[in-house]
Amino acid sequence: MTPQDYHPQSPLTRALNRLDRASWSLGGAFLWLSNLCLLIMLALTAATIVLRPLGLAAYWMWPWTMVFFIWLSFFGFFALYARLKDVRVDFIAGLFGPMGMAVTRLVSDLATLSVTGVLLWQLPRVIATSRGVYDGAILPAGLELPRLALSVPLFVSAALILLTALLDLAKMAAGMPENVTDHHPEI
Repeated sequence: MTPQDYHPQSPLTRALNRLDRASWSLGGAFLWLSNLCLLIMLALTAATIVLRPLGLAAYWMWPWTMVFFIWLSFFGFFALYARLKDVRVDFIAGLFGPMGMAVTRLVSDLATLSVTGVLLWQLPRVIATSRGVYDGAILPAGLELPRLALSVPLFVSAALILLTALLDLAKMAAGMPENVTDHHPEI
């Protein structure tokens, strides 16, 4: 069941469902960003492969390929979580019935809050140590990409995942069902 499939009754559950739909949509936007990063990364790699035998090689392509790979991973971090493509153990929890599903939902949300909380707790340290530029990732103005720009998608994704986990706990407390996907490759 996705947020679009649920029809809430009370004002609280309607508000939570609207937030859940927003999170779902934002997860889709991050999925597009992640795919766009992959497309750019692959285009730069293909250009490097094609141009090298012709004696043409732009030195800035490799650093930008790495930048887009990093961004792909970090944008994908939230996309995978919000769109329910992360690792799930529903097939095991289902053996224990509704109580097993509730326990794994709670444990999953608490683990998610712990991991994202630690990541966000480290934000000041990362900002303090992210000095300088990412060598070779040249911007149109001729400057190089600030090193801090590599971490921004990670912290945005971590913050959004933390909010989504808090939202799921609120949904659980309000008696709303957990979002699940129709497809489980492990079954």
